[in-house]
Amino acid sequence: MRKTLKRLYPRCRQLEIENLVSAILSRKYWKVHPDRDDAYYVVALTRARNLFRNGFRAKSTAPWPITVSPRAARFCRRGRILVVKREDHNFISETIIDWPVLLRLMKMNEDLAYKYLVENPDPPPFLNMRIFKAILPRLKLTGKTT
Repeated sequence: MRKTLKRLYPRCRQLEIENLVSAILSRKYWKVHPDRDDAYYVVALTRARNLFRNGFRAKSTAPWPITVSPRAARFCRRGRILVVKREDHNFISETIIDWPVLLRLMKMNEDLAYKYLVENPDPPPFLNMRIFKAILPRLKLTGKTT
C-alpha cells in the first residue's frame, strides 16, 4: 500500500505517506469544521463504480455508506479524500481532494474551507494542488474582513 500511495503522491514526504496509511488502517475521518457535524473528510478505499442512491457508492474509512456524485465519481481512487456532507440520513460526496491538498486545507482557516467545500452550491468535483493554487488567492480575498 505504501508503494502505491508513494506513486500516487510522489511529492509527499515519507511521514505524510505514513500518516495516510495510518489513517486508512485506523479508519479515520475528520470534521471539515470543528464546530459543525454535517461535513467530514474521509479517505476513499475503492473507486466509485457501483450505482447507489442517485450516484455511485465508494467504500471509505467512514462508518456510513457514502454516495459519490456522478461529477466526482470519475476522480475517486484509493487514497484520495472525499468531502462528505450529511443531508438527512444520507452522506453525499461532491468533491474529491488529493492528500497534499487536505494537509494544506487543515492548516487554513476552517471557515474558508467550509464555505468553499460545503456551503458552495457548485463545489469543484476534484481538487488537486494545481487547482488549489489557482483558487487560493480567491479564497483568501473572500475570507478577509475589513
